Amino acid sequence: MLKQIRQTAAEELKIPRDVVLGEVLISFIGRHQVTIENYRSILAYEDETVRLQTQSGKVEIRGRHLRIDYYNQEEMRISGQIRELAFDDGRL
Repeated sequence: MLKQIRQTAAEELKIPRDVVLGEVLISFIGRHQVTIENYRSILAYEDETVRLQTQSGKVEIRGRHLRIDYYNQEEMRISGQIRELAFDDGRL
C-alpha cells in the first residue's frame, strides 16, 4: 500500500520513480561498462558474475573479466566484457 502511495505521489509531482521508490537505475556504456545506482549490497563478486541485492530484488551481471571499478553507498561501476544482465525472477 505504501509503495502504491509513493508511486502515485511520484507521478503526480513528476518526481523520478528511482528517487521516490529507491528503484535500481542501470546505465550501460556499450558492452564494456555498467553503472548501477540504488543497490543495497554485493552478494557475489567473481570474474564472470557480479550479483547485487537491490530494494526490489537481485540483479546479476554476467560476462568475462568483470571488475568493480568503484563503489560507494549509492552507486557502483562494473567493467569487463558484459554479456548479460538478469533481474531476479526467483531463480537467481
